[in-house]
Amino acid sequence: MDTDKDGLWDSFENEIGTSIYFADSDHDGFDDKTELYSGWSPSSTGRMTKSVKINIKTQKLEMKVDGITIKTHTVSTGLPSTPTPKGSFTVLNKHPRAWSRSAKLWMPYWMAFTTRGHGLHELPEWPGGKKEGANHLGRQASHGCVRLGIGAAKELYDWAP
Repeated sequence: MDTDKDGLWDSFENEIGTSIYFADSDHDGFDDKTELYSGWSPSSTGRMTKSVKINIKTQKLEMKVDGITIKTHTVSTGLPSTPTPKGSFTVLNKHPRAWSRSAKLWMPYWMAFTTRGHGLHELPEWPGGKKEGANHLGRQASHGCVRLGIGAAKELYDWAP
């Protein structure tokens, strides 16, 4: 149920401490979902920390705010021979449509997280426009990057600092 019609399930609002009766828990003019997705606390005036967690075993990416998962996407990470690096990283740079010289493919919504060519991006695209790998989502298939589906990559790109 979403009693206050703010786009957040009541059970989730109970978990994070916002009102299930008021779409704008802190009465600042922004509904709780908008604030949460923007990284602002929906119950106070404070900022929240955005993060992304990638689970290589389950091939899932979680968008988190203060450790609370707000969205989950199926991804495709690196093959065992070309694994996705493990550890904590930050987004080093972003480009809406990066070109891979080695693969000769476009990588829409590119977000680099290493200086060695690893990034998060939408399914690779051939110069003619054909997308590659939609049937690979949910299993290891890349050369170390984290691939997201169409729509999911743009959402993450727009959301991530």
